[in-house]
Amino acid sequence: MNLIVRQKQFMKTTMTFKIVQTNEATIDILNSIEEAFGEFDRIVKKYTRFDENSELSNLNRNSGNWTQISEEFFNLIEYMLDLAEKTNGAFDPTVIDFLEIYGYDPNYDFSKLDNPELNKIVKKQTKERKSFRDIKLDKDNNRVKLARGQRIDLGGVGKGYAIDCAYSKLNNIKNFLIDAGGDIRVKGRNEKGELWKISLRHEDSEGKVVDFGEVELDNRALACSGSWARKVKQFHHIINPKTGKPENRLKTVYVEADTGIVSDSWATALFVGGEEVLKNAPKDLKYFYL
Repeated sequence: MNLIVRQKQFMKTTMTFKIVQTNEATIDILNSIEEAFGEFDRIVKKYTRFDENSELSNLNRNSGNWTQISEEFFNLIEYMLDLAEKTNGAFDPTVIDFLEIYGYDPNYDFSKLDNPELNKIVKKQTKERKSFRDIKLDKDNNRVKLARGQRIDLGGVGKGYAIDCAYSKLNNIKNFLIDAGGDIRVKGRNEKGELWKISLRHEDSEGKVVDFGEVELDNRALACSGSWARKVKQFHHIINPKTGKPENRLKTVYVEADTGIVSDSWATALFVGGEEVLKNAPKDLKYFYL
């Protein structure tokens, strides 16, 4: 069987499609791949916080007021708030304020990490910030009202959702793998006719990222959350909303689920909240952590 591989960069992440060609026409496969890449591009443009013209930025700009948004965006917010409730805030779509305090802003200004007042700023924000429970939803009209000064972000769901949207464009193909910077969703079998085998990575005691195992995916998705993946000095991007600080109880979390958005979001929730958050997790969720 022929293996077709295509890659593109989106927001500093390499997106890879591996298609095992069986009876599908090559032109049909290539068209489906372009449509799938188009979904990544669409979601980045629509929901990035780094573009003032995105739908996400427009909602954040109108905090304190009712804002009508697309049905897709409304459903994503509804999903995130439901997960935040299920995990008692371990997953929180409003941590963008903490991320920018540390320098994870459009300018990636990590000089803020050297501010001697940083801990005081974080503590003050922890006390004063609004809760995700202050967000109001009007499902009949696809309207959202953020608390005044409150903002949201799609970190923890955006990549997984993009994978699922790309998957829908490739679903006419029998066998394929989508890899979005280590978050995976597969269908069917690999070029050897076997289940797709995914290497698992972790940072060892010497600070080296190494493969430590392998998992076989049977029409499932896999996501990883790790404190070592995007680390700058003492900062990494997985924030505990209760403390305002990067969470460090765990180092690496893997979650396997039926869809990308579920594996992505629950990997974040498990990393922040620990195993106690899993009491409300989907029953078919698989997970392991180090």
